[in-house]
Amino acid sequence: MKKDMMALLSLIDESAHSMETQSDPNLRAMFTNFNQKKDYQLQKALIDLKSEINIYQLNNEYRTPKFLTKIALDISRVTAVNESFGMAAFFSNLWFGK
Repeated sequence: MKKDMMALLSLIDESAHSMETQSDPNLRAMFTNFNQKKDYQLQKALIDLKSEINIYQLNNEYRTPKFLTKIALDISRVTAVNESFGMAAFFSNLWFGK
């Protein structure tokens, strides 16, 4: 799980520094916003980035860099794993009375 998160953050960082991102002010702003938020609330920053990617892709009729789709899918996968893990821990405490 931690390995998946590290791979996702690495992909986001590489994408933020790509030529495609640097040549598009909207993409640059999207990754800048993410980098400003990630140190405070990583999960929220990831969800916000995914939303911004979805809107960007929609506005550009899905003619966007392929790494955006990979990032959005990986965010869904990683955050779903983290949410289910947290819920399982919460319910196991209720079930076992801890």
